[in-house]
Amino acid sequence: MSEAWEKNWVRLPLEGAYNVRELGGYPASMGRPTLFHRFLRSDSLFGLTQADEEFLYGYGVRTVVDLRGDNEAAAHPDPQIGPDVAHVHVPLFDVNIAAEDDERDNPELAHLSAEQVYLMVLEKKEQIARCMRAFIDAPEGCVLFHCSAGKDRTGIVAYLLMSLAGCDRWDCLTSYIPSRINLMRAEWFIDQWHQEMTYEHRAQFDSRIETLSYAIEQVDSWGQTVAYLHDCGLDYMELAKLRTRMLKD
Repeated sequence: MSEAWEKNWVRLPLEGAYNVRELGGYPASMGRPTLFHRFLRSDSLFGLTQADEEFLYGYGVRTVVDLRGDNEAAAHPDPQIGPDVAHVHVPLFDVNIAAEDDERDNPELAHLSAEQVYLMVLEKKEQIARCMRAFIDAPEGCVLFHCSAGKDRTGIVAYLLMSLAGCDRWDCLTSYIPSRINLMRAEWFIDQWHQEMTYEHRAQFDSRIETLSYAIEQVDSWGQTVAYLHDCGLDYMELAKLRTRMLKD
């Protein structure tokens, strides 16, 4: 009988993280599916239990890429989930837009739309390239990448990977939309969700189809995903290695 972590999961059954999900199982290039146990998208790992850590290690995680800002990462550091798991810090943005105002590095971001924040992330092309190279250079095994809630910075990176692999727009949106529902398992999230918020802040908490659609449109304006990543500084050989990691047995 196989262990639970040897199976394929859409959302991983963890106790201390609520939005850990697979990029495997989607139709992609040339009729191939994206492969399971290659990339996981996740919210913060700070609350993982020992059993969660053992599950992730058994699942094959050997690299963790932390997309949070310096202050977020220092306040809630990642655990070491295994003796040979590499941790790479590539801050894509210096604030968790789904945090309470008094927990933000820059409370003025509450007045920005989620779409404006996503555009600011996409414009950090040097950091996007660093993130993708962390994936390319990762040792054999599963790569887990995360921010705080696992929906904004993580959602943009997940879109870029899935689009590069040949997944269509609708499957990319399918991967994005469940975040808010998954996060309803978290007491901190549900408490804040029921508080009075501005329309802009409510949209930042949600994972609306319109938000990622806007980011996709911005990437398309650069000439779609390959052209955008090339403009970030990645060459075609590097992009081919990323596709291979997503698709090839």
